[in-house]
Amino acid sequence: MKKRIKLNTREKGVLLFEGIGAFLLFQIMNVFLISMIGKSDFIQNFQTNWHNLLADNLWKVMVVLVLQLILSYFWVITQYHRLELRQIKRILQQSATANLPKPIKVKVDHNLQDIIDSFNLLIDNMNRRSKEQEKSEKSKDELISNVSHDIRTPLTSVIGYLGLIESKNYNDLGQILKYTHIAYKKSLEMQNLVNSLFEFANVQHATSRLNMTKFDMAQMLDQLSADFELEANKRGMEIIVNSDPDKIMMQGDTEKLGRVFNNLIMNAFKYGKGATHIWLTAEQKEKEVVVTVANNGQSIPKDSLDHVFDRFYRVEDSRSKKTGGTGLGLAIAQSMVKLHGGTIAVTSDKDRTSFISHFPIV
Repeated sequence: MKKRIKLNTREKGVLLFEGIGAFLLFQIMNVFLISMIGKSDFIQNFQTNWHNLLADNLWKVMVVLVLQLILSYFWVITQYHRLELRQIKRILQQSATANLPKPIKVKVDHNLQDIIDSFNLLIDNMNRRSKEQEKSEKSKDELISNVSHDIRTPLTSVIGYLGLIESKNYNDLGQILKYTHIAYKKSLEMQNLVNSLFEFANVQHATSRLNMTKFDMAQMLDQLSADFELEANKRGMEIIVNSDPDKIMMQGDTEKLGRVFNNLIMNAFKYGKGATHIWLTAEQKEKEVVVTVANNGQSIPKDSLDHVFDRFYRVEDSRSKKTGGTGLGLAIAQSMVKLHGGTIAVTSDKDRTSFISHFPIV
């Protein structure tokens, strides 16, 4: 709640003194003006016949006094605003020296209030950017920590097995081939992580651009179903495509959108334990296209739903590579959806886990 600026006793005394002084100054000016227009005997007449003069010119005297009181009042108001400015200056100096300056919650003259409101807006923007920078720095630290963790494990294995070969600590060629095969698989894990990191950094970059083309979303989902049909059969799963209407024309970067749905389908393969079906559904509405990738596998715990799009987040308790994921697939998908001006969300219950994306038609 905004509070009016309060003056201390000294400042109130100064205002009162200046108001009385201004009024007395006007009286002196009256005498001076009268003497200037040839009525120098006014004071003498006033001393002897003051009651008659006041009776004959009462309304004139009252008008002059009222005008002088009004002028004195405006003089005091002007001085009050001057004191307000002085206090505001002091408050601004105090705010400028703080790490996170707080908005100035004071009520002043409407002209000064515009300045205060503008300064508060500046403070809000500065604080917001400061918090964003702090969050960004924290995010970078977490990124370095996660990358270091995910690279260290396979790199240790690569160095360990190649070290055995280098030190000739093997029995036969079969053992050498075993060591090199493990080192090769671990190298692929690191390559996959580095590629995902590069893709994530690229899509997060402010200058990342879209190669917009007109395409049929229903046809894209049909193509994705064909691409993953063999993998789905190996896992005992069926991919079902539904589109309403049968042809949905929209604009977007087909390469990046293909990557979005590729990641979502791979996510269903890796984490949809026990799933028998994957549904790819597209629905055209008035101004948007809603695309859903769903599976009927194991549900995502409620406490994990808010974090599935976080970098390096995995739903499983351990950070093992059992699923072969880098923890960046959904973060990349979310970033690419945002690039298209869309949104993506997840819902999960015992029957179905659904990733729902909303895209503007244009």
